[in-house]
Amino acid sequence: MKIAVIGCGWVGKKLAEYLTGKGHHVIATTTSPDKIQELKTAASEVHLLDFSKDSETEFLNDTDAAIFSMPISQSSWFKGFEEMQNSFPKTILFSSTGIYPQENRIFTEKDTTNLRPDIGAAEKTVREKYPQTNILRFGGLMGGERSLHNFFRNKEISNPEKRVNYIHYEDILAIVELLLNSDKSSEIYNIVAPEHPTMGEILNGEDGKSGDSYDSGQRIISSELLIREFNYTFLHPDPKFFNL
Repeated sequence: MKIAVIGCGWVGKKLAEYLTGKGHHVIATTTSPDKIQELKTAASEVHLLDFSKDSETEFLNDTDAAIFSMPISQSSWFKGFEEMQNSFPKTILFSSTGIYPQENRIFTEKDTTNLRPDIGAAEKTVREKYPQTNILRFGGLMGGERSLHNFFRNKEISNPEKRVNYIHYEDILAIVELLLNSDKSSEIYNIVAPEHPTMGEILNGEDGKSGDSYDSGQRIISSELLIREFNYTFLHPDPKFFNL
Protein backbone atom coordinates (compact mmCIF):
# COMPACT_ATOMS: atom_id res chain seq x y z
CA MET A 1 0.00 0.00 0.00
CA LYS A 2 1.20 3.53 -0.75
CA ILE A 3 0.60 5.59 2.38
CA ALA A 4 1.28 9.26 3.04
CA VAL A 5 1.95 10.45 6.58
CA ILE A 6 1.36 14.18 6.28
CA GLY A 7 3.06 15.92 9.17
CA CYS A 8 5.69 13.76 10.81
CA GLY A 9 6.01 14.83 14.39
CA TRP A 10 6.75 12.45 17.27
CA VAL A 11 3.97 9.99 16.47
CA GLY A 12 4.13 10.54 12.72
CA LYS A 13 7.76 9.47 12.51
CA LYS A 14 7.12 6.35 14.60
CA LEU A 15 4.17 5.52 12.36
CA ALA A 16 6.25 5.97 9.20
CA GLU A 17 8.89 3.61 10.61
CA TYR A 18 6.25 1.07 11.60
CA LEU A 19 4.45 1.06 8.25
CA THR A 20 7.73 0.93 6.32
CA GLY A 21 8.69 -2.09 8.40
CA LYS A 22 5.41 -3.72 7.35
CA GLY A 23 6.40 -3.40 3.70
CA HIS A 24 4.35 -0.35 2.73
CA HIS A 25 5.64 2.47 0.53
CA VAL A 26 5.52 5.40 2.94
CA ILE A 27 5.64 9.04 1.93
CA ALA A 28 6.55 11.27 4.86
CA THR A 29 6.13 15.05 4.84
CA THR A 30 7.57 17.71 7.09
CA THR A 31 7.49 21.49 7.26
CA SER A 32 11.12 21.58 8.41
CA PRO A 33 14.09 21.13 6.04
CA ASP A 34 16.16 20.09 9.07
CA LYS A 35 14.06 16.95 9.52
CA ILE A 36 14.43 15.57 5.99
CA GLN A 37 17.57 13.49 6.63
CA GLU A 38 16.17 12.11 9.87
CA LEU A 39 12.92 11.06 8.17
CA LYS A 40 14.73 9.35 5.30
CA THR A 41 15.53 6.54 7.76
CA ALA A 42 11.80 6.08 8.42
CA ALA A 43 10.12 6.41 5.01
CA SER A 44 10.48 5.53 1.34
CA GLU A 45 10.11 9.18 0.32
CA VAL A 46 10.39 12.45 2.23
CA HIS A 47 8.98 15.76 0.99
CA LEU A 48 8.70 19.30 2.29
CA LEU A 49 5.05 20.24 2.61
CA ASP A 50 3.92 23.38 4.38
CA PHE A 51 0.26 24.24 3.95
CA SER A 52 0.89 27.79 5.19
CA LYS A 53 3.02 28.37 2.07
CA ASP A 54 2.66 27.55 -1.61
CA SER A 55 3.39 23.84 -1.82
CA GLU A 56 3.13 21.35 -4.65
CA THR A 57 1.39 18.08 -3.78
CA GLU A 58 1.73 16.14 -7.03
CA PHE A 59 3.92 13.60 -5.24
CA LEU A 60 0.77 12.51 -3.37
CA ASN A 61 -0.96 11.37 -6.58
CA ASP A 62 -1.91 7.68 -6.66
CA THR A 63 -1.62 7.37 -2.89
CA ASP A 64 -3.83 4.67 -1.37
CA ALA A 65 -4.20 6.31 2.04
CA ALA A 66 -3.37 9.65 3.62
CA ILE A 67 -2.86 10.11 7.34
CA PHE A 68 -3.22 13.75 8.37
CA SER A 69 -1.07 14.58 11.37
CA MET A 70 -0.97 18.36 11.22
CA PRO A 71 -1.05 20.38 14.50
CA ILE A 72 -4.72 19.91 15.34
CA SER A 73 -5.19 23.09 17.35
CA GLN A 74 -3.59 25.40 14.77
CA SER A 75 -5.36 26.97 11.80
CA SER A 76 -2.27 27.95 9.77
CA TRP A 77 -2.63 24.84 7.59
CA PHE A 78 -6.34 25.25 6.76
CA LYS A 79 -6.06 27.31 3.56
CA GLY A 80 -3.33 25.26 1.92
CA PHE A 81 -5.04 22.04 2.91
CA GLU A 82 -8.32 23.16 1.37
CA GLU A 83 -6.52 23.89 -1.91
CA MET A 84 -5.17 20.34 -2.29
CA GLN A 85 -6.25 18.68 -5.54
CA ASN A 86 -5.38 15.12 -4.53
CA SER A 87 -7.90 12.38 -3.92
CA PHE A 88 -7.36 9.48 -1.51
CA PRO A 89 -9.37 6.25 -1.13
CA LYS A 90 -8.69 6.24 2.63
CA THR A 91 -8.00 9.11 5.00
CA ILE A 92 -7.32 9.31 8.72
CA LEU A 93 -7.02 12.46 10.86
CA PHE A 94 -5.07 12.56 14.11
CA SER A 95 -7.09 14.68 16.53
CA SER A 96 -7.17 15.06 20.30
CA THR A 97 -9.42 14.23 23.24
CA GLY A 98 -8.70 17.82 24.23
CA ILE A 99 -11.78 18.59 22.12
CA TYR A 100 -13.99 17.52 25.05
CA PRO A 101 -14.82 20.11 27.72
CA GLN A 102 -13.08 20.13 31.08
CA GLU A 103 -16.05 18.63 32.87
CA ASN A 104 -16.01 15.89 35.48
CA ARG A 105 -17.77 13.02 33.74
CA ILE A 106 -17.19 10.21 31.26
CA PHE A 107 -16.98 11.31 27.61
CA THR A 108 -17.77 9.19 24.56
CA GLU A 109 -17.84 9.93 20.85
CA LYS A 110 -21.56 10.71 21.21
CA ASP A 111 -20.74 13.89 23.15
CA THR A 112 -21.05 16.75 20.68
CA THR A 113 -21.79 19.82 22.83
CA ASN A 114 -19.36 22.38 24.22
CA LEU A 115 -16.51 20.96 22.14
CA ARG A 116 -13.31 23.00 21.92
CA PRO A 117 -13.78 25.34 18.92
CA ASP A 118 -10.26 25.25 17.46
CA ILE A 119 -10.05 21.44 17.39
CA GLY A 120 -13.63 21.23 16.16
CA ALA A 121 -12.80 23.61 13.31
CA ALA A 122 -9.81 21.46 12.30
CA GLU A 123 -11.89 18.28 12.24
CA LYS A 124 -14.57 20.06 10.20
CA THR A 125 -12.00 21.38 7.70
CA VAL A 126 -10.70 17.88 7.00
CA ARG A 127 -14.13 16.25 6.91
CA GLU A 128 -15.51 18.83 4.47
CA LYS A 129 -12.72 18.09 2.00
CA TYR A 130 -12.49 14.35 2.63
CA PRO A 131 -15.86 13.16 4.03
CA GLN A 132 -14.61 9.57 4.31
CA THR A 133 -12.05 10.53 6.96
CA ASN A 134 -11.84 8.48 10.13
CA ILE A 135 -10.96 10.74 13.05
CA LEU A 136 -8.79 9.36 15.86
CA ARG A 137 -8.91 11.45 19.03
CA PHE A 138 -5.77 10.67 21.01
CA GLY A 139 -5.35 10.97 24.74
CA GLY A 140 -2.03 12.14 26.17
CA LEU A 141 0.78 10.67 24.07
CA MET A 142 3.07 8.43 26.09
CA GLY A 143 5.63 5.65 25.75
CA GLY A 144 9.39 5.54 25.27
CA GLU A 145 10.98 8.80 26.36
CA ARG A 146 7.58 10.31 27.07
CA SER A 147 6.67 9.50 30.66
CA LEU A 148 5.34 11.29 33.72
CA HIS A 149 8.60 10.47 35.49
CA ASN A 150 10.50 12.46 32.86
CA PHE A 151 7.98 15.31 32.84
CA PHE A 152 8.10 15.69 36.64
CA ARG A 153 11.75 14.81 37.19
CA ASN A 154 12.61 18.20 38.70
CA LYS A 155 9.24 19.47 39.87
CA GLU A 156 6.40 18.52 42.16
CA ILE A 157 3.05 17.34 40.95
CA SER A 158 0.22 19.62 42.07
CA ASN A 159 -2.70 17.25 41.43
CA PRO A 160 -1.68 13.65 42.30
CA GLU A 161 -5.34 12.53 42.53
CA LYS A 162 -6.11 13.46 38.94
CA ARG A 163 -6.96 10.43 36.79
CA VAL A 164 -5.19 10.30 33.43
CA ASN A 165 -6.37 9.76 29.87
CA TYR A 166 -3.19 8.48 28.22
CA ILE A 167 -2.34 6.34 25.21
CA HIS A 168 0.86 4.44 24.43
CA TYR A 169 2.22 5.14 20.96
CA GLU A 170 2.49 1.41 20.20
CA ASP A 171 -1.30 1.14 20.50
CA ILE A 172 -1.65 4.08 18.12
CA LEU A 173 0.46 2.26 15.52
CA ALA A 174 -1.58 -0.94 15.86
CA ILE A 175 -4.91 0.92 15.72
CA VAL A 176 -3.93 2.91 12.63
CA GLU A 177 -3.00 -0.36 10.92
CA LEU A 178 -6.42 -1.76 11.89
CA LEU A 179 -8.16 1.24 10.34
CA LEU A 180 -6.09 1.06 7.16
CA ASN A 181 -7.13 -2.56 6.71
CA SER A 182 -10.80 -1.99 7.55
CA ASP A 183 -13.78 -0.74 5.55
CA LYS A 184 -14.65 1.86 8.17
CA SER A 185 -15.14 5.42 6.99
CA SER A 186 -16.41 8.70 8.43
CA GLU A 187 -16.09 7.41 12.00
CA ILE A 188 -14.73 9.01 15.17
CA TYR A 189 -12.86 6.99 17.79
CA ASN A 190 -11.39 7.95 21.14
CA ILE A 191 -7.93 6.40 21.40
CA VAL A 192 -7.23 6.18 25.12
CA ALA A 193 -5.93 3.36 27.30
CA PRO A 194 -8.92 1.73 29.05
CA GLU A 195 -7.48 2.13 32.55
CA HIS A 196 -7.22 5.52 34.23
CA PRO A 197 -4.87 5.52 37.23
CA THR A 198 -4.14 8.73 39.10
CA MET A 199 -0.99 10.70 38.41
CA GLY A 200 0.17 9.86 41.89
CA GLU A 201 -0.29 6.14 41.29
CA ILE A 202 1.86 6.36 38.16
CA LEU A 203 4.62 8.44 39.75
CA ASN A 204 4.74 6.55 43.02
CA GLY A 205 4.19 3.06 41.69
CA GLU A 206 1.06 2.64 43.79
CA ASP A 207 -1.21 -0.31 43.08
CA GLY A 208 -4.52 1.55 43.07
CA LYS A 209 -7.76 0.53 41.41
CA SER A 210 -7.52 2.09 37.99
CA GLY A 211 -10.13 0.09 36.07
CA ASP A 212 -13.75 0.99 35.43
CA SER A 213 -14.59 2.06 39.00
CA TYR A 214 -13.70 5.71 38.56
CA ASP A 215 -13.83 8.22 41.36
CA SER A 216 -16.68 10.68 41.12
CA GLY A 217 -15.63 14.12 39.98
CA GLN A 218 -13.17 12.94 37.35
CA ARG A 219 -12.89 13.65 33.62
CA ILE A 220 -12.62 10.29 31.86
CA ILE A 221 -12.41 9.64 28.10
CA SER A 222 -13.89 6.29 27.10
CA SER A 223 -12.42 4.10 24.34
CA GLU A 224 -15.25 1.55 24.61
CA LEU A 225 -16.47 2.17 21.03
CA LEU A 226 -13.12 1.20 19.52
CA ILE A 227 -12.83 -1.86 21.78
CA ARG A 228 -16.33 -3.02 20.90
CA GLU A 229 -16.22 -2.46 17.12
CA PHE A 230 -12.78 -3.95 16.56
CA ASN A 231 -12.66 -6.38 19.48
CA TYR A 232 -9.41 -4.57 20.23
CA THR A 233 -7.16 -5.57 23.11
CA PHE A 234 -4.81 -2.79 24.11
CA LEU A 235 -1.10 -3.63 24.09
CA HIS A 236 -0.68 -1.21 26.99
CA PRO A 237 -3.99 -0.98 28.87
CA ASP A 238 -2.64 0.57 32.09
CA PRO A 239 -0.49 3.75 32.06
CA LYS A 240 1.11 2.65 35.34
CA PHE A 241 3.10 0.13 33.31
CA PHE A 242 3.75 2.08 30.11
CA ASN A 243 7.49 2.28 30.72
CA LEU A 244 8.16 -1.16 32.15
